[in-house]
Amino acid sequence: MDVILTVWKNAPLVAFLLLLISTVSLAIFLERFANVKKSKVLPRSWKNIKLEIMNGRFESAINLLKRDKKPLSRILANILELYYKGEISKTELRQMVESESSIIYYELGKRVGFISISVTLATFLGLIGTVWGLIEVFGAYSIMSNEGLKMLSKGIATSLNSTAMGLLVAIFTYILYWLVKERINGVYTKILRELEELLELIR
Repeated sequence: MDVILTVWKNAPLVAFLLLLISTVSLAIFLERFANVKKSKVLPRSWKNIKLEIMNGRFESAINLLKRDKKPLSRILANILELYYKGEISKTELRQMVESESSIIYYELGKRVGFISISVTLATFLGLIGTVWGLIEVFGAYSIMSNEGLKMLSKGIATSLNSTAMGLLVAIFTYILYWLVKERINGVYTKILRELEELLELIR
């Protein structure tokens, strides 16, 4: 806490930007962690859709998909409709589903890139605060008095604490990024497994 207060007092812009970065990163992390779920991507009636396809009732499965508003549902409905009409083969169907799966990953990882960038930004901002403090240190050498000593100690404190705060924020945002990426990858793998099971049901 003393680190933050020292930087806030001596380099308020740097402290404000570091706190802003960490706050925004935390907000994105919480939003993504809450919304990155298999149920948020797959259609609500996924089990019924798989059952209809297993029994060869493609029209019924397509209608269930069309009634669902999720992006994946619309994509699957269009692809299955093409297959049902005989416009694409089973191989082409598989290829289309696999190529569209990248859209799913993009949807799951929305805004997460900011957390990744925050790691670098926090480090650079900490260095800016360090340079800010060093400028005050060098300025203090030209003033040989009590005022100069105060400037010297202030500059050193700003320099060291800015580095520490920048690194703390960088570590904090990196941990957030790693946790949310692990969750995204885990959910994405489960969705791919579900899609593979769906493809296996199609005769």
